[in-house]
Amino acid sequence: MKIVALVGGSGAGKSTVLRGLRAHFGPRVSVLSCDDYYLPKAQLPVDTQGMTNFDLPEVIDHGKLIADIDLLRAGEGVELDTYTYNRDVMASARIRIEPTEWLIVEGLFVMAYPGVRERATLVGYIDAPVEVRLARRIQRDGTERGYSAEEVMYQWENHVRPSDLAYIEPWREKADIVIDNHHHWQDGLQALVNRMESWEQQVHPGQD
Repeated sequence: MKIVALVGGSGAGKSTVLRGLRAHFGPRVSVLSCDDYYLPKAQLPVDTQGMTNFDLPEVIDHGKLIADIDLLRAGEGVELDTYTYNRDVMASARIRIEPTEWLIVEGLFVMAYPGVRERATLVGYIDAPVEVRLARRIQRDGTERGYSAEEVMYQWENHVRPSDLAYIEPWREKADIVIDNHHHWQDGLQALVNRMESWEQQVHPGQD
């Protein structure tokens, strides 16, 4: 199993790129999202104003994430509960992930964990201007998660941007592929697909 670590800040458009990868590779690709490994909300850090901070690497149970990666690499399926943290309600669902040729491990802090970095075959960075990402987050969190624009701005200024600068944006210069998800994102997606297909040809020469 080969692993793509897909990293990008909030609102960068990871879901769009994932849909493109799934459309191209179909059943040859599976996905693990860091969002599904959040610790229980009661265990998450709060800031000096008592607001939960979802934007630090320690909010993710990365030990469980890496253990599940290794199970999939060993040819075993994994089951996990997915969670969506809305403003007042936490929704969950049970899903099962099966091993495939390619595993996409995606999330804000996917590259913050040495265990993921050591296992990654390729690293893709999804990029978009800060102002575009903020506008997307205001729209998403307002319509889907019940947050006011003021609440989103507080999180952005006090949690999101500091984490961007500390843990996420440095990987723009280190990634194998940078996908500009503001202009012509399909070009970046195609470049990532080409790298993945080329890697398969290196591993299995002479196969279509």
